[in-house]
Amino acid sequence: MLMRVYFALILLLALAPTSWRVANAQAPAPAPAGRTTKVASLLDQDKAVFGLIANFGGDGGAPIDAIGHSKNPNLDFVMYDLEHSPFDVASMRTYMQFLLDPAAIAAAGSTNVVKTVVVRIGAYGRELDKNTWMVKNVLDSGAQGVVFPFIESPEQAFTAVKAMRYAQKPGTPIEGLRGFAGPAPERFWGLSLPEYLQRAGIWRLEPKGELIPWLLIETRAGVEHVREIARQLHDQHVGAILWAGTGDMGASYQGDQKAVDAGVDTILAAGKEFGLPVAMNGSANVKQRISQGARVFIGGATPAARQEAGR
Repeated sequence: MLMRVYFALILLLALAPTSWRVANAQAPAPAPAGRTTKVASLLDQDKAVFGLIANFGGDGGAPIDAIGHSKNPNLDFVMYDLEHSPFDVASMRTYMQFLLDPAAIAAAGSTNVVKTVVVRIGAYGRELDKNTWMVKNVLDSGAQGVVFPFIESPEQAFTAVKAMRYAQKPGTPIEGLRGFAGPAPERFWGLSLPEYLQRAGIWRLEPKGELIPWLLIETRAGVEHVREIARQLHDQHVGAILWAGTGDMGASYQGDQKAVDAGVDTILAAGKEFGLPVAMNGSANVKQRISQGARVFIGGATPAARQEAGR
């Protein structure tokens, strides 16, 4: 019986309208009127978003932490760390379930009030082609975005995008590598499986896609190639976030703070030129950073920072 259900679901995928199975390679997909995820909805409106990193440093990833995060009105998203912490997907799933606030969802009549969950995986860009299973694991648990550390080239960036996509029609410019398994991720999204499949495309690339790749630019090589990365993503209508990772960037530049500042400016310029939102560590100088192209602030999610951003 279970196998018959799976085959039926696979048939559903095969017969689904191409408007949501296959990306349009000629023009960017229009944003739908209603989004399921908070971050995609806010970025569609060109608004700044604020969040924190859970399961890392001082912010825990236990159920009690998730409950606290769910009640924090200053947070739009939570980034769950599986790069510097053990790759424990089971604990992440538990955290995500406690992040759901039934009362808030019932009051709003929408899951859009749930904090968007983005997961930082451990595989670096240079080894991602051998570790796309990590992407599948976190997406199949309901993650709504994936952070890819140490992205240093357009090839690595597109491997990240492909790892987040289901199989596509032969000849599609950006193929999909993600394996299909259901039901699982749609529970966190609050959708039926067919509805989830419509939303589980890449933001901007597919008509209703809400999955967002976060490309962590944090090395000399990444900074040197970020403009070309952004250009190629733009030309293929891929929506992605460029994260200016100042921590490892400082190590890459051997503690040269001027070089790090220049690297951040280069990332901001690339994002602004090609219409890709840039993520910043902390929330210092929010208004100035927004004018430079930043739209995502990780840490420092305070009422004052949100007010400065017009939120």
